Amino acid sequence: MPPRSLQARLLLTFVTLMVLGLGGVIFLGGLRLTAQDMARSERDLALQAQIIANALREPVGFGGEIEHSGGRSLDTLINSYAQGIAGRVTLVDTHLNVEFSSDKTVPIHVTESHAELIAARDGSSQPAIRWDEWRKEERLFVAAPVSDDHGQSLGFVQLSIPTAPIYAVSLQTWLSFLLIGGGVLLVTIIASTIIARQIAVPVQHLTTTSEQIAAGRLDERVVPAGPNEIRRLGIAFNQMAERVQEMIAQQREFVDNAAHELRSPLTSIRLRIEMLQTRGKANAAITERYLNQMEHEIGYLQRLVDHLLALASVESNTQTPPKAQLDVTHILRGIADDMRDVAEQAGLTLQADVPMRLPTVQANPEQMNILFRNLVDNAIKYSPQGGTITIAAQALAREIEIRVSDTGIGIPPEALPHIFERFYRVDPAHSRTQGGAGLGLSLVRAIVEAQGGRIEAQSQVQAGSVFIIHLPIA
Repeated sequence: MPPRSLQARLLLTFVTLMVLGLGGVIFLGGLRLTAQDMARSERDLALQAQIIANALREPVGFGGEIEHSGGRSLDTLINSYAQGIAGRVTLVDTHLNVEFSSDKTVPIHVTESHAELIAARDGSSQPAIRWDEWRKEERLFVAAPVSDDHGQSLGFVQLSIPTAPIYAVSLQTWLSFLLIGGGVLLVTIIASTIIARQIAVPVQHLTTTSEQIAAGRLDERVVPAGPNEIRRLGIAFNQMAERVQEMIAQQREFVDNAAHELRSPLTSIRLRIEMLQTRGKANAAITERYLNQMEHEIGYLQRLVDHLLALASVESNTQTPPKAQLDVTHILRGIADDMRDVAEQAGLTLQADVPMRLPTVQANPEQMNILFRNLVDNAIKYSPQGGTITIAAQALAREIEIRVSDTGIGIPPEALPHIFERFYRVDPAHSRTQGGAGLGLSLVRAIVEAQGGRIEAQSQVQAGSVFIIHLPIA
């Protein structure tokens, strides 16, 4: 069963690949070196056989027969050659019968019809490795002809050495390879453990932190560690967690504020209904007054719900409103015409400083109307009689700049950074009486950002405010 942890799997993968790769190199390299050792031994022994065969030409004599009169000295010579090669030297005649041997276990006059002697008789060289029936061990055999000056064969020299020392040298090579391979494998295991830990531990911490955040501990964060890619993942995770925490906090605040905004008018309506039930039947004036107040509260609730639904629609990614090529000039001039009567009833002057033609923008028409109507409506609410509201627009390099300015009461500097926040009101009591829920500017900013633009506000107390919108040209 494979390991389940990432660290164990990485370590097992690294070690397995190293064992297979290093083991293959050691195995193939060892086999090749063993074959080279054996081939070198064969070449050296064949060269020794040729040298000894040339040296025995005189003692053996001429005429194709071995001289027995020099047998003692020939035997001594053969024994000295055998000591020189640390092996066996055997002299056979042209009929492949043994005449002399440095090894006393080899019987004289026995016929040696082995492959190396037959090859030497045929004028070639063929080393052979076989089991030696006399010494009961595996030996390497070579043979060379003893020839006279005319090239006539006088006999053959057979040399043999045990293969055990050759294999012992190869074994030392194998052991050296295994020792080096073991060292490399040990270093690989240590390095793989470190690398696997550097990868697995941060991922484990990331998993643990994710589980803690999923359990509700939103303030948990990971410490970025490990390789650069894992470190970047940790940083990105922390940023995502912070963003999620901020969004949840905003949602909670939004729900709390919405509940509060809904509770106040509902409570007011309930109290007035109770008063009507107890006192309204006998007093028509009280009934009319309470009904007017309830109508006002219901209107406030209607506007609040409309703003909430519009804000949710703009910020929702599930239903993206369709966009089209819009003529901003047409929209701005149309809003100015529609809102001019409202402004005049409030004792204000509404001006439109909009060119006859502006580049088009890619935006949603309905949201654009909501955007500019909210800004003009705010300007009307917070401007005293005799003031002026101006809608101006101009084309810049890559965007259109639209300004909605007024000569109203202005916004205090400390409140200016917060005016686009949901349910924020500079003067809660004053806004409440005018029906403001603190959602208009939040909706305006959401619409502008949904169209790929940006908005900013400038204001001076008792001098007026200006809202500047930048929309990218399509």
